[in-house]
Amino acid sequence: MFNKTSATLMLQTIMVLMEKQNSTDVTVSFNEDMELERCYESYGCFSKAYPWTENRPDNYLPETPQSMRIRYPAFTRRNRKIPVLLEANNVEKIQNANLDARGPFYFISHGFLEGGDKTWIQNMADALLNLEGNEAATVLIVDWRGGSQPPYGQAVANIRLVGAMTAHLVHNIYEVLGLSNVDNFHFIGHSLGAHLGGYCGHALQKKFNLKLGRITGLDPAAPYFSKTVTLVRLDRSDAQYVDIIHSNAMPLYYAGLGMSEGIGHVDFYPNGGAVQPGCKKVNNQVTAVNDDMYKWMVQSVGCNHERSYEYFTESISPSCPFIGIQCESYEAFLAGNCTTCNNKHVCVPMGYHSQRVYKRLLNAGLADTNSNINLYAKTGSSKPFCRVHYEVTLKVSNSTESRAHGPDVGKISITLIDRNSNKSDHKFLEDEQKYYKPGDVDTKMVAVKDTGHPPLSVLVEWKYETNLFNPITWRLLKSSSIYIEYLKLSSIEYNTDITVCPKLNKPVVANLPTLMKTKYCRI
Repeated sequence: MFNKTSATLMLQTIMVLMEKQNSTDVTVSFNEDMELERCYESYGCFSKAYPWTENRPDNYLPETPQSMRIRYPAFTRRNRKIPVLLEANNVEKIQNANLDARGPFYFISHGFLEGGDKTWIQNMADALLNLEGNEAATVLIVDWRGGSQPPYGQAVANIRLVGAMTAHLVHNIYEVLGLSNVDNFHFIGHSLGAHLGGYCGHALQKKFNLKLGRITGLDPAAPYFSKTVTLVRLDRSDAQYVDIIHSNAMPLYYAGLGMSEGIGHVDFYPNGGAVQPGCKKVNNQVTAVNDDMYKWMVQSVGCNHERSYEYFTESISPSCPFIGIQCESYEAFLAGNCTTCNNKHVCVPMGYHSQRVYKRLLNAGLADTNSNINLYAKTGSSKPFCRVHYEVTLKVSNSTESRAHGPDVGKISITLIDRNSNKSDHKFLEDEQKYYKPGDVDTKMVAVKDTGHPPLSVLVEWKYETNLFNPITWRLLKSSSIYIEYLKLSSIEYNTDITVCPKLNKPVVANLPTLMKTKYCRI
């Protein structure tokens, strides 16, 4: 998404932040001419005093609305290509925009270094307008491109004013259309735009006694916002419902740009919330700015950080349920400790349709608006990202034949086959070769492309590689194989369980796919 100039500017910003990240003290030299507060007409006054100094290496006041070139293009099904341009305090333009009072109303905000003309914003707007039942919808873009440029600290300050201005626009739409509330107003913000949504929601409550229906934070920016008080960052008090998708939640010195804290009513951590499949992993810390660093910036940081809005856009009309499940941690989720949707581990679809399910949880007493729910999911590495989840329990046979064969080292892959003979993609239970011995029981969480139905059989393959330094892998006289007693698959999305076995207890031989069915299991 970044061009070369933008990527270089982002790198410079990251480097400055990294140098200062370990310092939580802010040194301020006071003098008579120092400006500690700046006021902007009806939008209010903005201070540089505490808590705006907390965990921040520098501190700015917002720039003027004119210098930030703030615009609010409004799209509907009637005007998808040429928007109506609204202004925060121009009531006449709102009156002439022919907005449909039935709504819903969506506000989409970009983040640092971007503008409202980005392709991902248009894709999201189109998906929202295309959604069944959204005939009366309006999508408004919060375009503050003039205020999103470096230095990063200045952009951080600017979103305070943009948020207040957007609150005025929401209130004016509410007044002009004669609405009774703003329950069907939904703010969607990426990175700095997520916190901008928080400022909008806070200002709307404080000045107009109105509460936004929903704010969606897409990988909310971490630098200058982690470990700050709720006034400074997006928080679940800023709207009736706040949902977060974390996609790049790592320390800044590992190139993490997103927050790791749970700050919404529901917080989704797809793939653990830090590194996303299909995005290049970076194992080394950032040490210098050079050509290699530029390539790394484009390929890694942008990919992980941007994946959050790709997930959300897909979730509007998903190819599968896009379920996230509550669990103690991502590690516990991967280990198969949270595979049943129940009172202990609630399930919520990630993204657009999460609010509907959250309301049901509230009514059932399974959610509390004063606390958050952390949910985990696995995705694919490319579009469509949505996957369905299975807890897979593997039992290695302890039969005489299995013991005679002895332990073996390799990788097991599975392909699920449904009632229509449709096959999922094949998935390895482990990323690396594993030592399996007779009697072992292993449980893992796997995610595969949805075929539309739960599986009835499983195609199993054994992948084996000889290691010169590991005698266990030496198979000189016969092929490597593994004796599997059974595979049990428990589906989160379909709420089904099946157990499959090999025919006549035959082993799975290396590179020879073996079909396992329920009817092959001994009763």
